[in-house]
Amino acid sequence: MSLRDRIYLIWSYGKAQFVVGLVYNLVCAKWLSMGISYPFFVDSFIIKAILYTVTFFLIRQFRDRDAIFFYINLGLSKRKLQLSVLLIDFLSLAILLTAILIIYG
Repeated sequence: MSLRDRIYLIWSYGKAQFVVGLVYNLVCAKWLSMGISYPFFVDSFIIKAILYTVTFFLIRQFRDRDAIFFYINLGLSKRKLQLSVLLIDFLSLAILLTAILIIYG
């Protein structure tokens, strides 16, 4: 399986989490660019963890229980997919907020 295929599968698995995370990241970026606050940088990660937990729980409740077997049959475990989505989401927030702090700070 190529890297492109893995990226596509991670996107198709975590599409809802990526969309919610992107909206949150943009809101945090806007608030941080309006007024530089270093404690907000830490608070945004704490709120992001809470938001990710709630989003993950809701998606897990409403997702088809047999849909995960599609990814398992392709050789991707459920934990690897969840971890990939989590890392990409948190790293995108960290990179975005760090860039804003460097530009405006």
